[in-house]
Amino acid sequence: MPKRPRPSKRLPVKYPSVPDYESGPTRYNEPTTPVAADRVPGSTFEFDLSIADLRIQIEQLLLRRCSISKESWASLGDAARALLVEMLDDEAIRSREAIFHRLISVLGELSVKRSVAPLAAILTDRSVGNLTKAYAANALGRIGEAAGVEALVASLNVKDEMVRRQVAMALGRIDREAVVPHLIRLQGDKSIAVAEVATRALRDWEQKLGQRLGLKGKRPAEKRRKKKLMPAEER
Repeated sequence: MPKRPRPSKRLPVKYPSVPDYESGPTRYNEPTTPVAADRVPGSTFEFDLSIADLRIQIEQLLLRRCSISKESWASLGDAARALLVEMLDDEAIRSREAIFHRLISVLGELSVKRSVAPLAAILTDRSVGNLTKAYAANALGRIGEAAGVEALVASLNVKDEMVRRQVAMALGRIDREAVVPHLIRLQGDKSIAVAEVATRALRDWEQKLGQRLGLKGKRPAEKRRKKKLMPAEER
């Protein structure tokens, strides 16, 4: 049989190569670069955030183990300060003790006066743990408002030494003469740690008032240490 001719690889018609000046540049289907909202927030924030976005920013800062500067918190604005106060009653925040304590500490560092009432309620709540009460007392002292004195005085009889010590420190930070009688009372506390804090605060008040305060002639300790008697030398 005669062999069939192989098909030619060449095109039957030759077309001239014409450059294309109308088409745009080639586009590749690549993922877009993440925008700022998808990244981990830094210490500075954008303005005009919604309440939901602002809460997310605050919670992410509270979750950080490293300390956040006071200026970074202040840069969030008044809306964030109000939201921080509202978060004190949030059960989702209160259920996570470490986050709740960090929130209380931030309110104290920022001296948010609107938080005095809820912090006082935390301090006097019997269902709240002693560690949380110690944080609340510390925050009230840092804020330094007279409105927190009543709650601090109500905690003078708490059995936990740590809470009483923080109460003594808080009363010493509040610049109101009404705290002096309570500091005198704490100077005679059975715990030497509490008594020493009260004594240091009373010394500052003595300089302000120009008079002697406190329990005269009594050391801020549970008991005075007896002087150890050495045996007489043998002659």
